[in-house]
Amino acid sequence: MVSDAPEKDYYDKPYIFHGEDKKVIATLQVNTHDMLKRVYNPNFKCATLTCVNGGYQEKKVWDRGRIRKLSPVEYERLQTLPDGFTEGYSDNVRRTLCGNGWTKEVIKHIFKGL
Repeated sequence: MVSDAPEKDYYDKPYIFHGEDKKVIATLQVNTHDMLKRVYNPNFKCATLTCVNGGYQEKKVWDRGRIRKLSPVEYERLQTLPDGFTEGYSDNVRRTLCGNGWTKEVIKHIFKGL
């Protein structure tokens, strides 16, 4: 996880905490689909990245007692791209680009389990 996430990526919304031992560590209390309320524990595998953004659709992570969106650099790392690979675009576009693609390393990892 990045240690310098910008303040704009943090949510200031009520949530229900489920426990440190859960993959979904918390649930945001916002008016949207249940799946979009999920806050993931960084000690577990990340949920599937998707190319949609806005309206709480970015993946959310528990960060030292606070909830925030995964950063574009974290999206890049999960896709095995170099840090800053999508630099030059807005954060939302960067997340979309990473969620809209597949890298050789990710495909190899997926097929390794078959």
